[in-house]
Amino acid sequence: MDAHDLSLDDNRTIQAIGILADVLDGVEGPGGLDTVLVSKALRQVIATKSQPAFEFASRAFNTLEPSVRRQVAETADEAAHHAVELRGRVGGFLSTAAKKPVPQGPVVGQQPNFITALNLRSRRRPNQPT
Repeated sequence: MDAHDLSLDDNRTIQAIGILADVLDGVEGPGGLDTVLVSKALRQVIATKSQPAFEFASRAFNTLEPSVRRQVAETADEAAHHAVELRGRVGGFLSTAAKKPVPQGPVVGQQPNFITALNLRSRRRPNQPT
C-alpha cells in the first residue's frame, strides 16, 4: 500500500494519523525536535485532508532515525489497540464496528516507514464483518 491508496476522507485513517501525531509528541531524547515537527505536519494533514500535506508528512516521518520510527510504530500500534478496546467497552465510541484480529506487521528487519506505521494500527484491530 502506498500513500495514494489511503483515503484522507476515511475516519480510521485520520484516527491513525492522530495516534501517530500523539505518539510523536511524546518522544523524548535525541530527535525530539524532529518528532515534534513531524507531529505538526501530521496535524496539518488532519486539518486539511490534503494529499500534498500527507505526502510531506510521510517524507518527514521517513527522515526520522530508524530506531525512532520503530519506537513510534510500536507505540502507535499499542495505542490503536487500546483505542479499539475502549471502543468495544463503550459500545461504538469511535463509530466503527469491531473487527476480528488480522495479524500483520513489517517484514523482519524492515525499517518502519510512514505507511507501515499507519498500517500497523490494523494488526491487532478486529475485522469488520463482511
